[in-house]
Amino acid sequence: MKFIISYVKYNLKWVLAFGVCEGIMVTLMALNGIARREILYAAAVGIFVLLLMFLWDIAHQWRHYRSLRELEYSVSYSLEHMPKPEGVMEEEYGKLLRLAFDEKRHMENELLGRQKELREYYAMWVHQIKTPISALRLLLQEKNEAGEWNEELEELFCIEQYVEMALQYVRLESETNDFVVEQVKLDGVVRGAIRKYARMFIHKKINLEYQGTELTALTDEKWLSFVVEQILSNAVKYTAKGKITIRFEGEETRTLFLVIADTGIGIKAEDLPRICEKGYTGYNGHADKRSTGIGLYLCSRILKKLGHSLTITSKEGEGTRVSIGIAANREAVS
Repeated sequence: MKFIISYVKYNLKWVLAFGVCEGIMVTLMALNGIARREILYAAAVGIFVLLLMFLWDIAHQWRHYRSLRELEYSVSYSLEHMPKPEGVMEEEYGKLLRLAFDEKRHMENELLGRQKELREYYAMWVHQIKTPISALRLLLQEKNEAGEWNEELEELFCIEQYVEMALQYVRLESETNDFVVEQVKLDGVVRGAIRKYARMFIHKKINLEYQGTELTALTDEKWLSFVVEQILSNAVKYTAKGKITIRFEGEETRTLFLVIADTGIGIKAEDLPRICEKGYTGYNGHADKRSTGIGLYLCSRILKKLGHSLTITSKEGEGTRVSIGIAANREAVS
């Protein structure tokens, strides 16, 4: 319909010009005393020829229009399959399009180059900043002879988390990431995350329930560990009292679920659909000024790349339940 309307509008001037010519011809024939029947016959022949020409032109223009429509999804990559221009005007439009396309490719290449340099710089910076952070941790531990979890160590721990998050973000957004999928002992992944946050559990007096498992799963140990640590970090951060439960469900089914549940402040119902969006912090995130809205976004991206699922349910004031679905290996680890 869009094509027909456009075609009629474009050719309306020619139809009007034909009508004027036809009217002049009929008037002159009538003034010269030619019989009405012959006048009508001549007018009908002219209209018939005009219709034939329009039908042929419509069919030709329709084929040309369809070929252009088919290029809509590929023209951003190449102009090789552009149809041959019909007339000088289309040839000039084609030249302009090629100039614009070349400029676009040049700008894209420049942008990709800058992004690559930026990613490399961030990755280098993150690796370099780890050295002074480690040195600062040793200094603080030497001053803290009792080995207690004080405010300085807590702030340093947060810095370490943000640095690790930045590194994983850079890796995830890079053109090639270092996913190594293999059979991984899930119990080792969970216990490693628990050890990392052990002092925070003790400091906040939060109970932990975890029984463990002997199953393995086809996944990437490093990336899955990062996801579990992020989820456990949120659980500890938003749980003032009560407990955090870590368990495995569905050990007799094809999919094994790693469930991390807490009795914290929970998530508002209106925030739940958006908590995995990049930069979205929600109501609780606004209350906690440290929230970046990147953690769960990275978790969802990583799990999607690994072929795992992520399900989050929560009720405000009662806690949050995070479930990671992993295809498990039914053979126990000896």
